Amino acid sequence: MQTGLYTASAYTCFNLAGALAFLGDDQGVRDLLPALCTALVKDVPGVADLLAQGRSADATARLHSLKGFVPVFCFAPLVEELTRVERLSRGGASAEVIASYAALAPALQRLGEEAAHYLAQAPFKT
Repeated sequence: MQTGLYTASAYTCFNLAGALAFLGDDQGVRDLLPALCTALVKDVPGVADLLAQGRSADATARLHSLKGFVPVFCFAPLVEELTRVERLSRGGASAEVIASYAALAPALQRLGEEAAHYLAQAPFKT
């Protein structure tokens, strides 16, 4: 199976090898990456805005949604932090939640950038 791993080592958030193992092949990864990129572009700033407005239930719902599929594409430490912040957000939009999310958001943005970079490359050809 050809996998297109030619850029995997350059990524710090996007776990291409894990995504390939979970989804089966490069085409499976490429089929789902646009949804990931769209969600991250929309939801990363959206969660920050919701927390700033005190709308923790809405922020938690978005974090929960991200937690549902982001782990397919990222490394374990990012999954753990996303899970921690999502659980923390269930308690309301406290200063701790806002600060924790502010620390998490750059990694989620980086994940989206790395996924978009991978998508922009031509598929690996045999």
